[in-house]
Amino acid sequence: MRLIPALLFLAISLPSSGSDAVVNMNGAELMEAVYQRHKQFPYVYEEQSMILIDQRGNKNTRKLRRYSRVSKDGGADFLLLFDSPLDVRGVALIAHRDKAGVARQSFYLPAYGSTFLESHADHDGQSEDHFLGTDFSIENLIGEMLDHHRHLRRDDEVINETEFYVIDTFESGDESLVPLRRHYVRKDHLFVTRTDHFDELGRLKKRQTHHDLVNVHGEMWRANMMMMDNFQQAHRTVIKIDRRVFSADYVPEDVFTRKWILSNQAPLSDEDDSEAYLAEAGDEL
Repeated sequence: MRLIPALLFLAISLPSSGSDAVVNMNGAELMEAVYQRHKQFPYVYEEQSMILIDQRGNKNTRKLRRYSRVSKDGGADFLLLFDSPLDVRGVALIAHRDKAGVARQSFYLPAYGSTFLESHADHDGQSEDHFLGTDFSIENLIGEMLDHHRHLRRDDEVINETEFYVIDTFESGDESLVPLRRHYVRKDHLFVTRTDHFDELGRLKKRQTHHDLVNVHGEMWRANMMMMDNFQQAHRTVIKIDRRVFSADYVPEDVFTRKWILSNQAPLSDEDDSEAYLAEAGDEL
């Protein structure tokens, strides 16, 4: 079972982005090519800064750790563990999606003691359109299952002098004309740098964009910042990757257990460096 991750890694040999083999692909073939070129690395540890910006421009900065692990059978485990500020310190979100695409999620809130609050997701990993006050759903971070969707290629577009392949995504078997999402794939890197999310009436709901692209190796690229603009709520969430490690040593299997989460609540420094970060990232916002 294949998924296309929100953050991308690991490539295999493919035709060059501008070759006839790619140019003439249909929507499903293009999405498969994107997946194959930037397939998610099986073990990823990240330290992140998350900035929530409301309709008045007020900013709330959080520090967190992300752990993700993809098994050989296609299952995926995912953990977000918040370290600061104090009002979210220790909060954890854990998610698992099996090889069939069935997902389950739970939250750990320190105020509830050792209790984990279950959140039931559907087959595509979506239980809510956002979590913990952000504009991201878990699916936005883990990625969609290619085999659960129908992909329709649209006319190519040029945006700010950059050429894109444009692909609409529908639920598998859904023959409606209203897509769930519209992916914009850069022709030079075959990297999805923009995804528009629509509501059931076809209105633009959210826009996810990837910035600060880094060439990791060969034709593999990674985004060091992603942004979700929620147009219906006039809200924005920005995630900046401060550190990234591709190593199984940083993501052992027991990381995704309740026992590990409850025993690994060591906080980061109490210093609030949000002002310094905002000054650094101000041009991007």
